Amino acid sequence: MKRFALLGKDIQHSQAKRVHAELGDHEYVLVEIEKPEDIQEFFRDDRIDGFNITHPYNTDVIAYLDELSEDAERTQSVNVVKRLPDGRLKGYNTDMTGFRYLVRGSVEGRRCLVLGTGGAARSAAAVLDDMGASDIVMVSRDPESAAGKKGVCHETAAYDRLAPYYHYEVMVNCTPVGRYPDLGDSPLAENKVSVRLFSDLELAIDLVYNPYRTKFLQDAKRLTRCNTKSGMDMLIVQAISSLNIWYDRETDHEEVDLMLRKIKRKLLESQLNVVAVGLPGSGKTTIFRRYAYELGQKFIDIDEETEKLMGQSITDVMSDYGIGEEYFRAMEHQAVKDAAVIRGSVIATGGGTLLNPLNRDFLKANGIVIYVKRPLDMLNIKGKPLSVNIDLTKLFNDRDRIYRMTADMVLLNSRIFGEIKARTGEGNSYNYELKGFVYFIARKVQKYLNELAADIWT
Repeated sequence: MKRFALLGKDIQHSQAKRVHAELGDHEYVLVEIEKPEDIQEFFRDDRIDGFNITHPYNTDVIAYLDELSEDAERTQSVNVVKRLPDGRLKGYNTDMTGFRYLVRGSVEGRRCLVLGTGGAARSAAAVLDDMGASDIVMVSRDPESAAGKKGVCHETAAYDRLAPYYHYEVMVNCTPVGRYPDLGDSPLAENKVSVRLFSDLELAIDLVYNPYRTKFLQDAKRLTRCNTKSGMDMLIVQAISSLNIWYDRETDHEEVDLMLRKIKRKLLESQLNVVAVGLPGSGKTTIFRRYAYELGQKFIDIDEETEKLMGQSITDVMSDYGIGEEYFRAMEHQAVKDAAVIRGSVIATGGGTLLNPLNRDFLKANGIVIYVKRPLDMLNIKGKPLSVNIDLTKLFNDRDRIYRMTADMVLLNSRIFGEIKARTGEGNSYNYELKGFVYFIARKVQKYLNELAADIWT
């Protein structure tokens, strides 16, 4: 059996191993490299037939290679190494192949900003150039130093000097900022730049694939209404291209599309949480606790997790002698952050969780958000400390827009489980009907995952 390896730093959360498990009968291992010099030691291990190289060693690795492909030479960036029959090592660049697939048909004649000047950024800039972009500017914290890098062939600009480029139509994040588990980070926000300033933005692309919806992409979509693309498609196409190089074969476009959809579907299912939002008493906890049980997934109740952090009940905190809502909301936000990095789970939020915009970003980053909507006269607010003596109509009017804006789907819950069958005297009718509703939701989630896997947009 062939054996391949990914060499990089902080790669414990990489999905590359899962992708390769779907692509064929070969072994694929992740190898943490602490410093560039360690790469050479692994190249001497002839039990490994080929290597993928990832951040931050795409340029450093060149010193240990005997030959470069045309794309690798052009960009001075290598992410695939092949052991040739005579023992020599040749470096290739499949970042360009993956990125070309990602942007197909969407950049000709467009003005483009590329965030970053590393190997991935240089690869993206080269593809944008090849595909007819009218202008390309690479953005760096230190543009003068970046401009001197080998392989950087475009104008460079600083984050605090972007005003001349606010009219550009395409922006690509090629930095690692915002990748899992740092779900709340964005290269623009980190440098105090608002994406809202880019009023002509048509397309935002993030090479980060985990989380699926990075803060960079969420900000771009929310503030400019532009189209967005995650780096997940690029990850899968890169893996296919790596195997083509190692096995000396070609894969036609139709076959790539089929493999991409199949693997993307599996990655999304394992990576995305199911997140229930809605008014207090709408049934979020009851329904989705059962959902998690039936599907064998971890269930997280944000209210319960918040109480654990506070060491007391929400009711006590919100009482006349309690610490108050400000403290509760701060602890709730921490509970959301902790829950959002647990992948493939089911999360039930509190009625006011989404009032904090940061909570929306964290939950949506790797989440399928379901708005559980229930008629106001059916809301069960007994024991809900933040809803007592509250006008439910006003509460709905204040929050409905936020729920709808954040949600990927709306679920109408106008049922009283057990009511129908109870009239006929049938036993266990509550559990029977609740289970049926849960599997109805599961089918909707599966359909949505299929749609995400088939769509080029995030």
